[in-house]
Amino acid sequence: MRANQTRFASASAFALAIVAFAPQALAQSKPGKPAAPAPSPPPVEAAPPVDVEAKPAPASAAPPAVVEPPSEEGSSSDVTEKPGKTYYYIGLRYRMNVVPKFMINLFVDEGATVFSNTLGIELDMRKDGFSFIPAVSYVEYGTGDILFKEKGKPSEISGNWSNINSSLKAIYITADLLWSSRIHKNVDFEYGAGFGLGILTGGLETSWVYRDPTNGPYVAKDGTRFSPCISEGQGGANSGCNKVDHQNSTVAKVNHYSEPSWANGGSKPNVFLHLAVPQFGLRFKPAKEFEGRVGIGFSLTGFWFGLSGNYGLEKALGDKAQPHSLATPTH
Repeated sequence: MRANQTRFASASAFALAIVAFAPQALAQSKPGKPAAPAPSPPPVEAAPPVDVEAKPAPASAAPPAVVEPPSEEGSSSDVTEKPGKTYYYIGLRYRMNVVPKFMINLFVDEGATVFSNTLGIELDMRKDGFSFIPAVSYVEYGTGDILFKEKGKPSEISGNWSNINSSLKAIYITADLLWSSRIHKNVDFEYGAGFGLGILTGGLETSWVYRDPTNGPYVAKDGTRFSPCISEGQGGANSGCNKVDHQNSTVAKVNHYSEPSWANGGSKPNVFLHLAVPQFGLRFKPAKEFEGRVGIGFSLTGFWFGLSGNYGLEKALGDKAQPHSLATPTH
């Protein structure tokens, strides 16, 4: 009996163990029956759809573009002169002529440095660095009273002295031939020569003089004073107012005598040669429409210094238009 009770107790304990652990064992081991669902979190309300326009992905940054300087071609600052093309400029020139006293003293004593002014209009025809420049100019050769003495003759003899006063004028037709060498984009060094002929007008006055220590208006470098002879024989013999006081004189040059021209047998020239060799200068071309020059030279009338400014006719004339072909191309 005791053994039966023992077996019953053991069986009872085993049955209780099965009851206690069976649900867990079944939940883990039986696939056919799912486990009870865990409590789910409260539902999250979905955000409304946003209509976003598709945009392409940004491209990689391009390198900065190189900015080219603006081209000068065709602009006013384009001073290029094309080979084989002739360029034309028209404008004004000014020249100051100087005959130094030392040049005058090659022929006579005393004298003075003489200045004259030239104003003209010129046309520059330029091609391949060479300029042919014809010009028409007006020259004023006026002077005041200038006292002269015959070259090498004694100063104490009044017959060796005379006074000259010029009101000569001239119109010259000349041409300069100038070659150039580029020293800067806007500057050329020029060299060449000038040729031409002038027609002279105006008067050339010659006056014999006599010594007048008190009131003489003409003063020699040694301080001796002279006055012009108003009449022949004034002041007596050897005064300087007589034909015999002057070598080979056939005309009394008194009372402000006016020299006749070459055409009338006198000493006043009707024409005069212009010969300027050499001459040098600089040519400036700051813009297509303008050129300027400064120059120096030596001519038969002495040294000269010149300025000129000319307007370029390149835009005014323009290049000849090229006609467009209307023919239909054939294939």
